[in-house]
Amino acid sequence: MNYGFYQSAAGLMSQANRLQVSSNNLANSETVGFKADQVTASQRLPARLELGTAIDPQFMLEQLGGGQLADPTRFALSQGSLTPTNAELDLAIDGNGFFLVGDGTGEASRVHLTRDGRFTRDPEGDLAMMGTGMKVLDARHRPIAIPVGEVTVGGDGLVSSGGEELGRIAMMEVADPSALRKLGDGLIAPVPAAGTPEWSAGSTLWQGYLESSTVEPVLEMAGLVSISRALEANAKLMQAQDLLMGQVINTYGKVT
Repeated sequence: MNYGFYQSAAGLMSQANRLQVSSNNLANSETVGFKADQVTASQRLPARLELGTAIDPQFMLEQLGGGQLADPTRFALSQGSLTPTNAELDLAIDGNGFFLVGDGTGEASRVHLTRDGRFTRDPEGDLAMMGTGMKVLDARHRPIAIPVGEVTVGGDGLVSSGGEELGRIAMMEVADPSALRKLGDGLIAPVPAAGTPEWSAGSTLWQGYLESSTVEPVLEMAGLVSISRALEANAKLMQAQDLLMGQVINTYGKVT
């Protein structure tokens, strides 16, 4: 096996993954409630150690390692800035909590998390996400009916209109947010590895505000320049290894 070629190929694949993630971050720099994705890589063991096979060891080559592998993409739950909109159904969470959204059937398997607080009143009269149409739920996975007219939402999520309490918007957090996975459209899957969502006592709801994306466009642009250079370097190394192998074959593979 050509160790140099495969290591360069692994580096190329890792940088291509970085490019995809960074490009997606940049595209969502203006998306409400978007959390920037982060890419990490881990060292790969040589094939003999990784597979546990009994092939003859090549100790000198194994000193080079087995290249690198991209770890699963994760996102940091840093707080985005709160931007005033003065729209009564625009809501933002200050803290580690998430909104609960779903189809309103009460089934936990159909409930998702989100930080996108662009809400509206759906045709059935319930509070719902503007982008997906999913209903905003309380802690018991029930939708919250919103009447026509002025609506007030307190910092604890209590929704009221005309002095009547209509329900309380859930603000839930999980024990291990690093295990959460994005689904698209601002939705996040509450996977079992993250823990059971529980009420976030340290979170506060702001009415008439939206949370900005946590992407730093300048840093992402600088990262794209670095990634493009790394991609080019790995591609050139693969070409050099291929050329070197061809020269070896042509030189020592001749029949005299």
